[in-house]
Amino acid sequence: MENPFFSYYLIIIVFTLYFSISYLFKLLKINNLEKALQKQHGLTLLNLRHIIGILLFGVTFLCFDTNYFALLTSFHHYTLNVTLISLMLIILTIVISRSSVLKTIAQYSSNDKHFLGNGVLYFTLRVIFLLSYELFFRGILLFTLIDVFGLISAIIINTLLYVIIHAFDTKSEIIGAIPFGVVLCLISYYSQSVILAFILHLSLSLVYEISLFNFFNRIKLQS
Repeated sequence: MENPFFSYYLIIIVFTLYFSISYLFKLLKINNLEKALQKQHGLTLLNLRHIIGILLFGVTFLCFDTNYFALLTSFHHYTLNVTLISLMLIILTIVISRSSVLKTIAQYSSNDKHFLGNGVLYFTLRVIFLLSYELFFRGILLFTLIDVFGLISAIIINTLLYVIIHAFDTKSEIIGAIPFGVVLCLISYYSQSVILAFILHLSLSLVYEISLFNFFNRIKLQS
């Protein structure tokens, strides 16, 4: 890194900008897929938020320093233990996510209003966004903090910032962000890559959101 101080400032600016955007979407009551599907054009606005996140978390840093590509392409630190532990965590995450979405959809009926949009576009952007998101949080931010503060302090600070960025989500999501954030940091550190953390986060998100989207779509078709 030729200019680490510029990198520090860029991290602060990007985090602050996205936190502000999250607050705006909280005011609009479109801060997740479930709420977006309750509002006309909600999915379109959520797509816009994902595009902004991709530009901030991914494109900005990859254009700034191409060395960050190593966090997406380096696999030589993937030991058998790290891979097996990640696989078990992915399976556990899928089970938890499926259980959670069943509880969520149980509160809805065919009388509820739902505004659906292009699901293919949404989930395509969602996958790219989560990759950019993990590149920033468990890649650029984590390893920058490790260089400055060491591993333990870096994980604590990273997890704290991860919880802050979830400040406008539900209480259960905020609490869940603590252990989930620590696990993602450890996986990224020992694999020296964000790919396993991305797959784990993707498993949690897509199982929940695809199930939710399909459920609302069935309600709409039956109405």
